[in-house]
Amino acid sequence: MSYDCIIIGGGLSGLTCGIKCASAGLRTAIISFGMNALHFSSGSIDLMGVSPSGEKITEPFEYLKDLKQSNPAHPYSKIGPEIIEEALAFFRDQTQKAGLDFYRNKSKNHFRVTGLGVLKPTFLSQKSVYNEKFKNAILAKEKIAILNFDGYRDYFEQITAGRLAKNPLFKGIEIVTGRIALPYYTGTEKNLHEFRSVDLARVFDSEKFLPRIAEEIIKNSGGAKIISLPAFIGINNFSRIHQKLEEMTGCLIYEIPTLPPSILGLRVDNALKARFTSFSGEYSAGDKVNGGNIKSGMLEYITTENYENTHHRAGCYVLSTGSFFSGGLKSGFNVIEEPVFNLKLSCSQTRSDWYSQRFFDEKSHPFLSYGVETNETLNPFGSDGKSIDNLFCTGAMLCGYNPVKEASGGGVAIVTGYFAAKQIIEKLKKA
Repeated sequence: MSYDCIIIGGGLSGLTCGIKCASAGLRTAIISFGMNALHFSSGSIDLMGVSPSGEKITEPFEYLKDLKQSNPAHPYSKIGPEIIEEALAFFRDQTQKAGLDFYRNKSKNHFRVTGLGVLKPTFLSQKSVYNEKFKNAILAKEKIAILNFDGYRDYFEQITAGRLAKNPLFKGIEIVTGRIALPYYTGTEKNLHEFRSVDLARVFDSEKFLPRIAEEIIKNSGGAKIISLPAFIGINNFSRIHQKLEEMTGCLIYEIPTLPPSILGLRVDNALKARFTSFSGEYSAGDKVNGGNIKSGMLEYITTENYENTHHRAGCYVLSTGSFFSGGLKSGFNVIEEPVFNLKLSCSQTRSDWYSQRFFDEKSHPFLSYGVETNETLNPFGSDGKSIDNLFCTGAMLCGYNPVKEASGGGVAIVTGYFAAKQIIEKLKKA
């Protein structure tokens, strides 16, 4: 099999890269082993939310101007603000064309409410999670009702309400809680407490019970006009359902991310895959790349577990298999490695250096910033120390940043995937 570009990994970074390459007319394939990290994500895109000293960042692009001096190894430092802005605009445009709209607070971060009632800084949120109307309602100190559904055990509305009430931004706002009974439960053989977000999202997708749900919202909201619901207002028809519920109730309704599987993340995954295939991109699911042949600084071909005797060839390759969570990096007792090509890593091979003594240490854990070392164009180095010029690494597998402490994971994934695609397009045009 021969392609212009083969992308190994079908998460946020791999899909962004694939869409950009395929939209430029390149014959592009994505090989994905299984479920990606989007299914476990908040569904929002963090750009840069927290400084190394722990301060919340309001203007991320202002912060990024000086990042190259303070942290030249950071992926953003290798790319620069202009391409970062371009990549985010591309992502928003592509998801919007797939029916998924993201809110952006101009050049500033905004907050998203977590299931624990904590406010997290982020740069792009789905409009059912945060929008201008919600922002203005909070500033106007309007009453909020935080509702849950009977039988759904992965979310506790009292915790959200309790934490929000202590936040200065919500000072003076009356917050009430309530429960909604879903008619879908009537007569079901499934234990009510076994329902997950996907089960409930399918109920919403059917739209059959929306009038009844709207009645329940009005009855249990205590007269509040701002309603918070767990994030499962549909997987496929969410925009229409959200609009209908607001019209039926006369309320402003926003969603709060819940435990995995993340419906908000599923929406992003579905939108990006739809855009990739719309450009004739080939998506291969359930296969795993297990190696390839590197010769004279070039990756000649790759092999997979399902087709171990087939050499998959391309002009360029992208490795976007994530970090430890998704198997892009692996650790043994006293070793950390990149398992596909044995690429050079920036990390300590002494186990005691990998972690902090306290789980919730303010300095975080060192292993979170471990990853593949690359040059300025995101080409990694092989085991011989030489760069592989037609292989690019993107996303969570890169070293030089801490996605959890910085609140930057989604942004780095999109920006590095887009940046790699731009270089591949230019490289193949010259060939």
